[in-house]
Amino acid sequence: MRVPAACVAVAAMIEIGCVAHAGSAVAPVGGSEMSWRYDVVADERVRELRIEAWLPRGSLADLVVRHGAERFVDDVQVQRADGWRDVPRRGDALHAPECARGCHIRYRFALRQAAQALNNTDMAIAWGDVVEASPSLWLLHPALAPAAARYRFRVRAPRGVSFATGIFCAEDGVPDTYEADASNISVAPYAAFGPLRVRRVEAVTGATLDVAIVPGNYQATDDSLVDWVAKGARTMARFLGCFPLERVMVLLVPAKGDQVRHGETMGDGGASMVIEVGEKADAVALAEDWVLPHEMAHLAVPSLSRKHHWLEEGIAVYVQPIARARAGDLAPEQVWREFSEGMPRGVPVRSDLGLDDTPDWARTYWGGATFCLVADLEIRKRTANRLGLEDALRGVLASGGSIARIWRFDRLLDTADASIGTSVFRSIDDEMGRVPWTIDLPRLFRDLGVVKVGDAVSFVEDAPLAAIRRSITEPLPSDAPMPAVCRYGAPGRLAKTDERPR
Repeated sequence: MRVPAACVAVAAMIEIGCVAHAGSAVAPVGGSEMSWRYDVVADERVRELRIEAWLPRGSLADLVVRHGAERFVDDVQVQRADGWRDVPRRGDALHAPECARGCHIRYRFALRQAAQALNNTDMAIAWGDVVEASPSLWLLHPALAPAAARYRFRVRAPRGVSFATGIFCAEDGVPDTYEADASNISVAPYAAFGPLRVRRVEAVTGATLDVAIVPGNYQATDDSLVDWVAKGARTMARFLGCFPLERVMVLLVPAKGDQVRHGETMGDGGASMVIEVGEKADAVALAEDWVLPHEMAHLAVPSLSRKHHWLEEGIAVYVQPIARARAGDLAPEQVWREFSEGMPRGVPVRSDLGLDDTPDWARTYWGGATFCLVADLEIRKRTANRLGLEDALRGVLASGGSIARIWRFDRLLDTADASIGTSVFRSIDDEMGRVPWTIDLPRLFRDLGVVKVGDAVSFVEDAPLAAIRRSITEPLPSDAPMPAVCRYGAPGRLAKTDERPR
């Protein structure tokens, strides 16, 4: 199914088919009878959102937003037969008993005030006239979601104000309307309002990137920024064999300096990235960047519990340099230099436990990456170098897993093992996840034929695991066909989740 062309509400960019509707608020059409439906109207200065909500029969009386955003919700009223009545607060919740029979709510959300007070990318933050804030903050919703419930919202913006998000477009293609499983609403993907420059590009066949550029004094042109994002998507698609999702929103924000500085990705009902681009970053800085490929790697991994965050980050740390090497953008020597220098940082010290229970930065990122290297080597040993870690990730994708879904950790391990036909991930997790692990990394790199002399790395081509090392980072043929979007579940949105949020 093709992604609807009017999925992003961009009033000033009619050329991509997006229209911000005017007129009185009416409930967004479509959706199941269990849908929580919202009509969201932004003002011309992105100071405030006016929101109306229609909640179905059986909804809980207590209505909430993400913890910490309660003070920015104001003038909450519920419609009764005799008119609108104020909804009282009870602690952090608004209490509306009428919602047990189905209710119509209206309220205001102080968007810019929230951004200034919270000043956090995962909550709300402002970059000049643009405000990024997850819908988790501004969609007032029942405290618990029934198993079949969906949330659905339409955004309307005045001319000159754009809206962009990675939440899935409405299944029925209604313009400017988004929809996801209601169990995901507490950690919804990033969204942004303001004078964004939104460009749509089909990076690989069937996969669309909505690149939303926050105004700034970038040295790079919009065209070069969009090309850089598209190239990052193609690099990851080549490694994975397909691109994980049909649509991803990438929000580019200006930062100081001449490098790409930082990135974050959120899923659970879609996928959005926020990437900080140094305003002085030139073509060389973009070509050498590792931040965007790291975030692209996150798209292939389902959202896990906080306890297992090390695997999400470990996969991204391990995959991004390998994917770049296979694309011909990074020398294999540089990949193995990074691994040989970085992985020792993840080794447990005396007081540490396993990866599950030692959540500091080094253990999370480099300990997780070491897990991935050990798994990759074991897969290749057991399959005569025929399969690797990428085949396990492809199996997860083929089973409907991606950052847009929440999975149990055990399900991820079992699916990965089933994809390669042998129990690698489960056994290595027993050795590294639950107890302090001991791996002789110097010997392991010697067996791979990785020799570090000063700041440089050279290879010993007759080392015991040299053939495996070459397979991991060998560039792909220049004429290799470009993969398309992954095909699994229902195209464009995935099957509905059967898991609960973290």
